[in-house]
Amino acid sequence: MSSLKSFDYKILSGYMENYQTLVDEYKTQASQMTEQRYNRVKSIVKGITEVYNNATLQEQQLIKMLWWDKQPYDIIADVLGVTENTIKHARAVILGRVAKASVYI
Repeated sequence: MSSLKSFDYKILSGYMENYQTLVDEYKTQASQMTEQRYNRVKSIVKGITEVYNNATLQEQQLIKMLWWDKQPYDIIADVLGVTENTIKHARAVILGRVAKASVYI
């Protein structure tokens, strides 16, 4: 697996933040999208869903708080009982899984 660059993490984080919008687009606008766009959205949605469903409970909580609820690291650290560095590491690991599962890389 090739290593992710900082811009990759930014793109993948954007996918995570916009997951629900991507799901809605995937479900409702298939006929209005090009085949390439549809396949890309499908790949992203399925990748994020797979990573989330296979994540530990703590990782699922992290995903919800970090990307969907947009909580700051210090709040997440307090709730999960971990350090901010642990969150940053887990974030990178999760995004790596999403990249692989969504065929980003």
